[in-house]
Amino acid sequence: MPAEIICMANFKGGVGKSTTAVNVAACLARAGHRTLLADCDPQANSSEMFIPEEKIEHDFRSIVVGKIPTEKVIQSTRIEGLDVLPASFDLAVLDKELVVSAGGVFRIRKALAPVTETYDFVVLDTGPNLSHLTLGALAAAQHIVITVSAAVWSTRGLQKFLRWIEEHQEEDLIEARLLGLVATMVTPKTRIGRKLLDDMEASPLPTFRTWIPRRIRAEDAALDSRVAGDPEMDMSLSLSYQDLTVEVADRVAELERGRHAAS
Repeated sequence: MPAEIICMANFKGGVGKSTTAVNVAACLARAGHRTLLADCDPQANSSEMFIPEEKIEHDFRSIVVGKIPTEKVIQSTRIEGLDVLPASFDLAVLDKELVVSAGGVFRIRKALAPVTETYDFVVLDTGPNLSHLTLGALAAAQHIVITVSAAVWSTRGLQKFLRWIEEHQEEDLIEARLLGLVATMVTPKTRIGRKLLDDMEASPLPTFRTWIPRRIRAEDAALDSRVAGDPEMDMSLSLSYQDLTVEVADRVAELERGRHAAS
């Protein structure tokens, strides 16, 4: 069976999107799922959690423009079962090239096609914007996970992003559906943290029960390239990402069973 492709997205920065992508991908691999973390963000934060910048030679642009086979761009990581399709700043150039390229919005999907049978899951990380790269990643996905941070929580901003996605769904550019919203960087004792959790609980949109707590050590973890499951990782963060990953995998499996039943 081809991989289930999950796109982590939000047009706002500082919402824990890349951190969530990295940790969910790591947890999926550690749970025994063959997983590809595909980085569509020119900042390359997800990539550099596993691969030093100086060892990143190729990225999506190498596949789309340079015609390098996808499997030659992918690199293994220190975590068994987890590979990375890395990013570099060249993706900023690719973003402009996709605008004028025939079928540009589907180039990310086409680049992933040769390897989807190799993996159980592909986790796509995207930039904090509404770029053609972000649109291409969403067009390649089956599922969308939106991270919402207590620090920058805005119902109005979320609704605008969802409407942008819906407009492209109506144009048949995006087939993916919202798998769920996940609250990140939450301090539940603060008013804004409590409000976010209350809003999520009351939301008509699909949400995940698990929320990611704010921890000072989270920044140290990123600096030291630590992810959930590493012995040095903050225990509460590790457990939260592991619980979130179980929810994500279970929800994908439930949707898959629904598709089979319908057919």
